[in-house]
Amino acid sequence: MATLLMAYGHPAWNGGPWAGHGPGWWIIFPILFWAVLLGAIGYLAYRRSPGQQARAAAERTLAERFARGEIGADELAERRAALRNSTRRRTS
Repeated sequence: MATLLMAYGHPAWNGGPWAGHGPGWWIIFPILFWAVLLGAIGYLAYRRSPGQQARAAAERTLAERFARGEIGADELAERRAALRNSTRRRTS
């Protein structure tokens, strides 16, 4: 039996693993897997960066001050816009 398999290959292959048609569409899945994995790692590194954490803390403080009534809705919107604009200028 082993000699037959060596001589003729696996019967399900019908002449080889790709039967002369190349790897097909399955080649996309490993590439897609690594792209998604590396993208997720990059996104997590970005989210955990000190600049992002500082901005999130500042926005949380603004939201708390608004909830306590220390600042109004207009001032909240103005300060959030200023905070987001200053963050964009630093990253550009």
